[in-house]
Amino acid sequence: MQNLLTLMIIVEPDRQRLARFVMDAVEALNANTFSAASTLEGSLRRLREDCARVRTPVEVSLDLDELTLRLSWGERQEPLALLSQPPATDKIAALASELKNASESADSALLKRRNEQIIADLEEAKRRARIEMEEFETLLEMKKNELNTSILAAQTDALTGLYNRSGYDTRLREAFLRCKHQGEQLCLMLLDLDKFKEVNDTHGHQYGDEYLKAMANAMRASVREHVDHACRMGGDEFAIILYSDMSIARRVAGKILGLIDHKSSIGIAQMQEIDSIEKLVGRADAALYEAKHQGRGRFVVDGNLELIAKAV
Repeated sequence: MQNLLTLMIIVEPDRQRLARFVMDAVEALNANTFSAASTLEGSLRRLREDCARVRTPVEVSLDLDELTLRLSWGERQEPLALLSQPPATDKIAALASELKNASESADSALLKRRNEQIIADLEEAKRRARIEMEEFETLLEMKKNELNTSILAAQTDALTGLYNRSGYDTRLREAFLRCKHQGEQLCLMLLDLDKFKEVNDTHGHQYGDEYLKAMANAMRASVREHVDHACRMGGDEFAIILYSDMSIARRVAGKILGLIDHKSSIGIAQMQEIDSIEKLVGRADAALYEAKHQGRGRFVVDGNLELIAKAV
């Protein structure tokens, strides 16, 4: 036996809908519609009587039992039509699906429950999507922090904690392009520890490392944290990228020299409108060379190559 439709009968319109579905099934199965309509009329009358007697909803099934199409509810079995040959399985499945969809679409209470379920499902989907998005954003932020930490570690000198050569190249390019675009002041300061090789050879590498750390501390103490960039280029070579004009750069250089007892040579160049990064670096390097040529322990400003003598 194959069930084609199950319908809950409560009021008269339910019986009318049942009659329409039954006749649709009779026609789809190529049974005798006139005979079925006559038989159905008697079945519906008995169904009405049973509903009135029990005063509760009655569940009615429309089934195909081999070649017999029948209605059943409670103890009743009501044959409606006799088929001439068994219908194909896929045809029966399609008919059952059509009747089910038709009965559900005609059931306002069921439609309401369906709509409520759809709304509930959508709200649940939105809630899950919101949670997943929050989790994704948290993970993304964590990954960004990990990436930034990795980049910073890759651009930091292990000994001094200053930016290394890679960090210097990146920060200088960023600073140059920013100041060019926004018309801001930028100075580049190149620094060498004087006679560092002699110090290293005389006192050993451990002493030399402490010497380099002292230089890094002096540079950090002389610039603005999170604004200017102090870098170790390698060995005893250092650089400072200053977002300032030459007057401030002079003060920074003087402070560094005071903190390290004038044991460094410094060259300073201020970015000009026609500068490229290479020209700016070249002028700062030329000023550093001049500071060494003039006796070390001082800073030289590019342009007029002004000398600031060592403090006595």
